[in-house]
Amino acid sequence: MNLSKILKKENIFIADQYPDTDGFYNDFSKFLKENAIIKNVDKVKLLFIKRESVQSTAIGRGAAAPHIFSEEFSEFTFSMALIKEGMDFKSSDNKPVFLIFLIMSDEREVGLHLKSLAHIARLVSSTDIVEAMKSAKSSQDIINIFKQKDQLI
Repeated sequence: MNLSKILKKENIFIADQYPDTDGFYNDFSKFLKENAIIKNVDKVKLLFIKRESVQSTAIGRGAAAPHIFSEEFSEFTFSMALIKEGMDFKSSDNKPVFLIFLIMSDEREVGLHLKSLAHIARLVSSTDIVEAMKSAKSSQDIINIFKQKDQLI
C-alpha cells in the first residue's frame, strides 16, 4: 500500500494547537466542507467524536489514526493533520499527538480502511515520521516527508 499516492495537498490540515479532540474535530470538519469534501459539518464532526469516545484513536509515538464511515464521502478520503504543539488524544503512552492520519469513506471501503490502518501503524512504529513532520512548514513539506517515509515501508 502506498498512501502517499492518495494524499492530496488540499487534504492537509495544519494548526498550532488544540486543547481537546472535540475542538480539533469541529475545525477539521469545517475544513473538509470548505474543501468541498463533505456537505454536513455537524454530522461528520459527531461521527469523529463518537468514534473517539469508544476508544482513543491514538496509536502512540505522537500519532493518531481516526477513521469513520459516512455517506458524506463519495470516495475514499485520506487526510493528514499536523498539530505543531501537540495535543492530548488520551494516548495509552500518555504522550501528546502531533500527527493525525484521518481515514474517511462510505461503508463500501472497509477493506481499504483496515489496510490503511495497518500501513499507518507500521509507518509510525518503524520510522521517525512524527519527529520528521514536526519541522514541516507547509502542506508541500508534509507531502515530501510523507513520500520519503512511506517508501521505507
